[in-house]
Amino acid sequence: MALSIKNREFEATARELARLTGKSITEAALVGLKRELERQKSIKRMLNRHEEKDIMAGVRDVQQRYAARATTSALTDEEILGYDDFGAPTK
Repeated sequence: MALSIKNREFEATARELARLTGKSITEAALVGLKRELERQKSIKRMLNRHEEKDIMAGVRDVQQRYAARATTSALTDEEILGYDDFGAPTK
């Protein structure tokens, strides 16, 4: 598959990189693209980890606020649900 890039800056940069590395222009461009791709993936992974930390911090906040709530009813769980010890409705 052919790729035609008509950009003077790209060409000059690729030629300079090829000259400095002793690789062909294609090899030099491929190495550069692979490195940038890996860099971008690494950045994405880092951002995802920060987002996960933010989400977990939010979940912990909700858990703490819920745990701190005062009980508003003196009823037992069974009385609230409306079932007796045998699972039959009490109402």
